[in-house]
Amino acid sequence: MTDENTQNSNSDEENVSAEREKATVAIANEFLNRATVGEALSQVSLNAILQLAQNKALEQSRKQVEEMSDEEVDKFLQDIEEAREKAKAEAEEAEGDE
Repeated sequence: MTDENTQNSNSDEENVSAEREKATVAIANEFLNRATVGEALSQVSLNAILQLAQNKALEQSRKQVEEMSDEEVDKFLQDIEEAREKAKAEAEEAEGDE
């Protein structure tokens, strides 16, 4: 093959690939337009949904923490620790009542 033939062949393959990508996107959009939430979710594993939710939660919490002052972060962490200790004490008390 000459360089020109090779270039033409590569160009043809790129066009076919681009056309296939367009068709793929069109079919996906068609599915999403008519699918119910249940149908759409049935196409995704529970683990993938959980991972997506975890990533979004982390992304949002990072934004919130960035907006907090150092004092606010310290207070927040202190409040969490106090709530943990309170819950632990209540659980131990409930065990003692049984």
